[in-house]
Amino acid sequence: MTKPAPKQSAAPLDWLPLSEMEEWAGNPKQHPVENVAEIAASLRRFGFLSPIVVWGSRRRIVSGHGRYRAAQTRMKADPGLYLDAAAPGPGMVPVRVVEFADESEAAAYALADNRLTEKNPMLPVDVEAVLRQIRDEGGDVHVPGWSEGEIEALLAGAGVAEVPEEAPDTSPQMGDLQYRIVVECSDEVEQANLIERFREQGVRCQPLIS
Repeated sequence: MTKPAPKQSAAPLDWLPLSEMEEWAGNPKQHPVENVAEIAASLRRFGFLSPIVVWGSRRRIVSGHGRYRAAQTRMKADPGLYLDAAAPGPGMVPVRVVEFADESEAAAYALADNRLTEKNPMLPVDVEAVLRQIRDEGGDVHVPGWSEGEIEALLAGAGVAEVPEEAPDTSPQMGDLQYRIVVECSDEVEQANLIERFREQGVRCQPLIS
């Protein structure tokens, strides 16, 4: 028997502080520190445009874990930050409150939400066309999610596939009177925030997991 659709909040969107929701421990989608830093960069540039889906009675995130972590990163750097121009208070994010029938339905939605986006990747040639349009209109082509090298390759018509996953290491080395610095962070949130700050300043950095 098909289960009834979950009950949604009366309003299309609501606002909740980050402190009133928690992550789903069983979330299968990984969000490495570098990815969280990219999402944080997107939030900084565009605001919090996509809501987090929250299981209402449990205050548990079903969809939007990456945005939640990125928002935490930004709030750690500035506890009084308004994450979106329309937010009613600091640390508050747009949410879609849903009451799922049970654990299985919440888990099924989380899987479907992640899987359906994975099955429709963007073609490099289409991304190139959009980037060229942004550039030609005088916009900023440095879109979060693509590295400087990937964007340059796309605009040159080379395509992302031709950009190596790891660029040759040209960072300073001890052996030729150059240096590499390792910065220790207390947790992943602090690391993601530090990576975002470095990249805004044009500093190459690579997260290390120990």
